[in-house]
Amino acid sequence: MKPPLKARPTATQALAVAGQTAPSLPPTQIDTADRPSTLTMRLREGTVAALSATARERGLTIKQVVAHALAQAGVAVMPADMEDRSPRRR
Repeated sequence: MKPPLKARPTATQALAVAGQTAPSLPPTQIDTADRPSTLTMRLREGTVAALSATARERGLTIKQVVAHALAQAGVAVMPADMEDRSPRRR
């Protein structure tokens, strides 16, 4: 049989352990209110081809072209969505 699981530390206990482990570092706070999400759109092949060509001409990703167009239309686009976050080839 497996041994019983230990209870998870409380937030106070976790901060105390972090303070002992790395006393010179401030506690990290992660903002999870605005997490990335996925948006899927179904467009005609001609539209996707035009989007791809425009992105290639401008040196952007398709996501960036769409995000910039949304921003120009008055949609509040988060700055992180305007960045190229595609993985780089080695």
